[in-house]
Amino acid sequence: NLRGVSAFHSGLMLLPGALMIGIMSPITGRLFDKYGARKMAITGMTLLTIGTIPFVFLTEQSSYTMIIILYAIRMVGVALVMMNVTTSGMNSLPLNKISHGTAVNNTFRQVLSSIGTAILVSVLTTTTNNNMPGKSLLHALPLEYKTRAISATLDGFHASFAMSILFSLIALVLSFFLKKGNRAREHQEKVDG
Repeated sequence: NLRGVSAFHSGLMLLPGALMIGIMSPITGRLFDKYGARKMAITGMTLLTIGTIPFVFLTEQSSYTMIIILYAIRMVGVALVMMNVTTSGMNSLPLNKISHGTAVNNTFRQVLSSIGTAILVSVLTTTTNNNMPGKSLLHALPLEYKTRAISATLDGFHASFAMSILFSLIALVLSFFLKKGNRAREHQEKVDG
């Protein structure tokens, strides 16, 4: 909206990030077998956090190339975390509980994604509205109003990305508590067999 980019072109800017998830998924699966979920989650959350930090400093003149590259880095981090942590969690369940674990995982992912989105949009909207210039300026100095309105919107994005960094840092700290080489199901199968 700030740059006047159409929805189509905005989608194209996000496409490399989506492609990175598709490219990285089979690679992260092999890396998971070799290194386990803990190392993958720590690496992924570090990449996600580092990739999010520059978004706090976006300006109206930030280059599209920079945004595309940073978003792709963030998506590599997501690819390193999501499938591997989910697989590790499922591996810790006995075979007869996997269907229940999958249902719980999917439900929590949807609910917490909605809550996270609501929090970030609330931070964005509140910050933008609090920094928006008064309507009287619109009639007196329309160009100044436009400049301040853009600045207020950028402040909202900066605050929202700062909150995203906080979420990423919390997840990064939690990833250190994952067990190394979680093979609970394999152990259970040996005991049962």
